[in-house]
Amino acid sequence: MAWKSFLQSALGVNTQVLFFAILVAWILVGHSSVLIYGLSFAVHLVNLHAYLWRHTRVNELIAQSIMWRCVAWAFILALLVPTIPFGINAWALIVLLMGTLLHAAAVNAIGIRRTYYSVELAEDQPKSIQTFPYNGIPHPMALGSILQFLGVWFLTPDFQNQHAVLMVGHILFTLLTLVIEHFDVHFSDYFFPAVKGRFSAKEAEHTIDGICKWSLERFESDINAECSMHRYIKTLPEAMRCQIDDVRYAEPVMRAIQAAFPTSKIVPLPMTDEIYISRYNLDRGGDQGLFDKHHDGNLRFMPGASVVRSLVYLSSEDDLAVVFETTGLRAEMKTYDFGLLDFHKELHWVDGSYDPSKPPRILLKCNYYVDHFGFPPYRWVGICANIAVFYVVKAAMEFSKSPKSLSQRIVGYLCNLFRSLNNLNPAAPIVLVAVVLAVSTRLLLRQMGLVF
Repeated sequence: MAWKSFLQSALGVNTQVLFFAILVAWILVGHSSVLIYGLSFAVHLVNLHAYLWRHTRVNELIAQSIMWRCVAWAFILALLVPTIPFGINAWALIVLLMGTLLHAAAVNAIGIRRTYYSVELAEDQPKSIQTFPYNGIPHPMALGSILQFLGVWFLTPDFQNQHAVLMVGHILFTLLTLVIEHFDVHFSDYFFPAVKGRFSAKEAEHTIDGICKWSLERFESDINAECSMHRYIKTLPEAMRCQIDDVRYAEPVMRAIQAAFPTSKIVPLPMTDEIYISRYNLDRGGDQGLFDKHHDGNLRFMPGASVVRSLVYLSSEDDLAVVFETTGLRAEMKTYDFGLLDFHKELHWVDGSYDPSKPPRILLKCNYYVDHFGFPPYRWVGICANIAVFYVVKAAMEFSKSPKSLSQRIVGYLCNLFRSLNNLNPAAPIVLVAVVLAVSTRLLLRQMGLVF
């Protein structure tokens, strides 16, 4: 069972995403060295990702890092062995053995779990290590690895000349990891815990009543339709947008976001805000995700930024409840209620049965970009990335809701596939799209005679 668990962790979603990312690069470039270097350097990427983002479980990191380390050394040995009959540098062999012994001594001193960042991943308590080699040698594990790579590099003349890039790459990645560990460079895990609030002021209730009444008249035909309806608020009349502004930028909403991130800058994203008529769709279309577990966004790997979504209920008298699994909150949302959640990181869904005999469920869905870094150029990149992904996903969902044609069913299937992949890993749907585009581009260029 231990080996089965190890293999499941080693071959998990992170490994699959990384492998397909390397595959994309290989397909685009079309040179075997890209595949060799990518698979060889993957161990460094796995370790750096775990240290910088600190979302990985220790047991998963151990399995994945060991597997990729084996892959890296398998490539090195496969390239090294054919060159051995032509002579071995004795001094390089000594350096290799010294590096191996130093690395092994460092692992033995701190243990396997601490080797794989169990302290940084908050699964073990810090501990002072005073035994060899930590009692006199700075960063002995990294130093041991560098000596290993140097020893292999100079072990035979042919290997030294043919594979310098491979070994220099390993050394540079090891040095980069050393620097990051020395200065403890990492990205804080900013997460907005979901909250439920209510507009209790009479003025706010009056405004919500006015928006709801207007919506019932304006979207009467959509209310009686079979599928959900989204309309961008930016497309509504200016007078109505002004009333909506009084709600989506109301003091209770903005105060809750600022309280969670008191030193961060909040930037509204009005171009993505919508008015939404919600109902129960289980036809495998693009809008089915309401009742499936899902994250609203897939850019949760971007450091230094959050997106908070507000759900303002203009009309809701049914028995549906929103389950915010990541936060651990279950909330029945009624008229005048609002909910706030982390757009990219909150796994949530709607629980219950839609009753068409009850008043329609109408709400505003508004988004706010939260800049934690305070660096305007990065903020601009983050906002553009969020808007671009939002529009692409929303267009696909709208095209495929309650699908009738074959093309709508295909897009609806892809929407639900990407939603499931995003629950496993936010990079998974991006990599899948990249693989398809890379293969298509390669085939097109080959047809044009531009590549072979």
